[in-house]
Amino acid sequence: MVKLLRAVTGVVLTVAPLYAAIPAAPEQRPVPEVQLPIPKPATPSAQAVSRGQLLYENHCIACHESVVHIRHDRRAQSYRALQDWVVRWSNQQQLDWDAGEIADVVDYLNRRYYKFPAAPRRP
Repeated sequence: MVKLLRAVTGVVLTVAPLYAAIPAAPEQRPVPEVQLPIPKPATPSAQAVSRGQLLYENHCIACHESVVHIRHDRRAQSYRALQDWVVRWSNQQQLDWDAGEIADVVDYLNRRYYKFPAAPRRP
């Protein structure tokens, strides 16, 4: 009986370190639900695309690129001249732009390329 007890103890002492080295099964925990923040609507900024830019890109850019606005011998030499050119070409292309659309395109071109002192808008 003593021999049997020693044999069992020897087996237990041999197996115990091996059993301790086996990683325990991970606990089955419920996966938490992740709540992502709701994106805020974009706020208008100086980088926002203006109506003048959209009109220009849709109707004018096909015939001439920005190089006409930055060349040394450009035709528009004042804010008023820039307005006159936009009116001329909108009529030439039969765009039927109203005064607001013309003012928006002139404002876009002036801010983007010309940097003339802007003429005050009429009420």
